[in-house]
Amino acid sequence: MMAVFEYPARRREIEGMSRFEYTIENVLDIPLWEKMQDRLAELTGTAIVCIDIKGKPVTKHSGRTAFCSIVRENPVSRKRCFRCDALAGVEAVRRGRPYIYLCHCGIVDVAVPVMVGDIYLGAVMFGQVRLRHKDREKAERLVNEISSILPQEDAAQQEILRKHELLPEMDYDRIVQVAEYINDMVHYIVDRAVKSHTRDETYKWLMSANAEQPSEEIQIQELLPQEEHRPQQTGMLPVNPSSVVYPAVVYIRDHLQQEITMKEMADLCHLSPSYFSRTFNKETGESFVNYISSRRIQLAKELLLETGKSISQIAEEVGYDNISHFTAVFKRTEGIPPSVYRSSKRRKNFS
Repeated sequence: MMAVFEYPARRREIEGMSRFEYTIENVLDIPLWEKMQDRLAELTGTAIVCIDIKGKPVTKHSGRTAFCSIVRENPVSRKRCFRCDALAGVEAVRRGRPYIYLCHCGIVDVAVPVMVGDIYLGAVMFGQVRLRHKDREKAERLVNEISSILPQEDAAQQEILRKHELLPEMDYDRIVQVAEYINDMVHYIVDRAVKSHTRDETYKWLMSANAEQPSEEIQIQELLPQEEHRPQQTGMLPVNPSSVVYPAVVYIRDHLQQEITMKEMADLCHLSPSYFSRTFNKETGESFVNYISSRRIQLAKELLLETGKSISQIAEEVGYDNISHFTAVFKRTEGIPPSVYRSSKRRKNFS
């Protein structure tokens, strides 16, 4: 249902991190959601509440009707409300879409499931409206037990029935539209919450890994062949772990053989592409495109000197699927083709 962010080269390590327990409370961000929920209830003319998997509310009721307030004040009927909501949420999961139904009081409610992957966390419930007469047969009935909650006194019975008659009416097609809108909103919020958490965990993991082995990059730097006209920094990273673009710099270092787009790296750092581009340039001293190109050429130079791999193999290993393109970029950067670079450097080393 959702495309959860993945960090390919670190997937096993990330999966091994402490498991985060998703709940409807931390996915929807209840205080923020309640503000949105109030506005949604006002705009749609329905009552809205979020429930957990047992049918118990985890938010306040927005726009709750007078009729449902009376029903939920009764201990017996309140339990039936919880049970009705819980069953509707499960049915929505089973169907894979919002479930429109008549509750035990015969009024329309809709369950919009809140899920992370295939894990059911609860549901957004909205409704507390009556269907217009022409649409009365379109919603499924769970169980109609309104008579069982009526008080014995005639006056009280008349009052609750009057409040039932005062419930707003709505066309079935309009309910479907509202259901689709809330369903899309829930999907978006859940997807953002999961991606945000995964990126945070990835960033924490990268910082932790860097802190545990602070000397490793220095050791790599010392082993690399040094150019006379500029220092090599393949092992050394140009930004500190506290930098917002640090995850992208690490990812680029480990995935030079793959296609790397700015949008992917901006998403990884939880930044907009434009802000990421400006920040990356400021932090590294190079544009995003030039940085990747220079890192690929630097890696190619190391492979040319340290391995016996062919030019085409090295081109592929540093992310070029076209050897002519690789040769052109290498020559533009170093002034000579990769084959000449290899032979000249080796002659120099042996002399």
